[in-house]
Amino acid sequence: MNFARNIFTIYVGRMFLIRFFALLTFFVIILQMLDLLNRSEDILAPEGAGFDSVLRYISLRAPQILSQFTPFAALLGVVFTLAGLSHSSEITVMRAAGMSVHRVLFPLGVVCAGVTFAHFVFHEAVTVKTSEALDYWEVNDYAVGLPPDSDTRTDIRISYDNELIAAASAARIGDAVLLTGVTISSLDASGLITSVIEARLARYEDGGWRLFDARTFAAMSLDIDDNPEVIWTNTLDPELLFALTLEPDQTSLPELAMKIRQLSEDQADTRGAMTALLSRFSKPMATLVMPLLGAIAGFGVHRQGVMLARAVSGAALGFTYFVAENLALALGALGVVPAIIGAFFPLALFMVVGFSIILAMEN
Repeated sequence: MNFARNIFTIYVGRMFLIRFFALLTFFVIILQMLDLLNRSEDILAPEGAGFDSVLRYISLRAPQILSQFTPFAALLGVVFTLAGLSHSSEITVMRAAGMSVHRVLFPLGVVCAGVTFAHFVFHEAVTVKTSEALDYWEVNDYAVGLPPDSDTRTDIRISYDNELIAAASAARIGDAVLLTGVTISSLDASGLITSVIEARLARYEDGGWRLFDARTFAAMSLDIDDNPEVIWTNTLDPELLFALTLEPDQTSLPELAMKIRQLSEDQADTRGAMTALLSRFSKPMATLVMPLLGAIAGFGVHRQGVMLARAVSGAALGFTYFVAENLALALGALGVVPAIIGAFFPLALFMVVGFSIILAMEN
């Protein structure tokens, strides 16, 4: 009996794995082609760009697509596998042999657990680094022969210490930190702008910021002053600046945790970063829910519904999960709900829904 169960586990697990990899490969190829068609003109625009630039773009963009669509491919893989087994009456035979719904779904759960672990490792080891490299390359207009990134931030927009701070870029150059294209808007207690400072360059030195080629506009008096140098008084230090402007999807877990600790020590907002940190675990775990949500595609008496309708229902449940996941993560990043709720509530909710569906089918 154990031998038969092992054969069954291998048979169903292999069937699902083949469909999963086929669907994932299909999504990566199609979406990569569409994305490449959209970006090819920009990629080939710099002087010296050629086929090597195209290959580099594919190598940096494909891991993002693969990581993003792994749970989606798992969902459709579950639906197609169970629908196929149901169509060939193999599930009917399994049930007649005394197998429970849980036992039929067990091979899918085992494979999905392996896919979840592989997804997490791949995302942390490959996708994070390629995302950072691609963003740096895109900001520099896909330039050929671009030097390595030196911890640069671009398009900075933050609110700190009653000021709205915007800058075209922030970069570490040796021991110095430089900002370019700086705009600083000071706010009063009611949130209205009292003054605006525009500067070509800002440099952090001796515990403060020095602005170069600065122009100051006073909202009340409408006076405009031009100064070659201005001292900007603010408690924003470079470490906090880089912590506030980090891109969670392009930051390793240890560095992200360190930046969250930095934000917490400076009493800055950590909600977005904490939600992003927890989502690095919850997103790969979404694959674990897919056998439960897609189970409806393979079970049920034929006279109670058309197989296509059951398959569509299973896929629709999976799509609903992805919508709920993105909504919850957005609410967590905005601080509407706690970070752990934003990251894991959809997972827990749809786990309950999935097990409820299975129990209903068992009965």
